Amino acid sequence: MNITKKIFVQSMAIATAILFLNGINAVIQHFAGNDIVLQWYHPITIVMTGILCALPTVLLREADQWDRKTFWARVSIHCLALYVIVTGAGWIFKWYTDVKSFISVSIIFFIVYAFVWLLSHWLDKQDEKKINSALDTIRDEE
Repeated sequence: MNITKKIFVQSMAIATAILFLNGINAVIQHFAGNDIVLQWYHPITIVMTGILCALPTVLLREADQWDRKTFWARVSIHCLALYVIVTGAGWIFKWYTDVKSFISVSIIFFIVYAFVWLLSHWLDKQDEKKINSALDTIRDEE
């Protein structure tokens, strides 16, 4: 997948997943009898963080050409960089105020990280299928 397209898709996937999980968290907190406060600026900060988190994807370009050790080292650095971005944004934009909400943000981060990996892999496979189908069509015409 083109790196620009991948960054755009990951930005939208990250922001959508975070907003969705925050919504689920809000519903759970509501039924538990707790009040959850969503400030007016939280959705836009989540979208901005999604865009910022998609940028380190450049670290993972040409991942299929690396050996196993290099791949896992870069994935670890990538995950750590994104975790620092998310927790830093959470601290700046007041997404969490105590240890319990910090843990909640951390759990949501790892769920979103896994979701975006799976989504990216699935989209890469779909692009691969389209390319192979187009090549097969060209070969059939020749």
